[in-house]
Amino acid sequence: MGRLQASEMVARLKQEQALQWHLQYNHYPPVSLTFLPAAVAAIDKVNAGDYNSIIVMPNGKSLTAAEIVEGLHLDVFLNEEQLGED
Repeated sequence: MGRLQASEMVARLKQEQALQWHLQYNHYPPVSLTFLPAAVAAIDKVNAGDYNSIIVMPNGKSLTAAEIVEGLHLDVFLNEEQLGED
């Protein structure tokens, strides 16, 4: 994964634009943008400290917010105080 590239995108773009880029270009194969709302919800939940909140993915799977953040490598989108706390 291109963590440095993702960090640059977060710094330069609005969150949703950076997240779209991350899902499409920082994963192989690219993650469908139908997962964008679930990724945003997971980021919001983890940033609020709600790691175990269940989110239903577009493919029908139910995962915790923490599992989505980990699986989609979304740590660069978290508030600094949430890093390393799950």
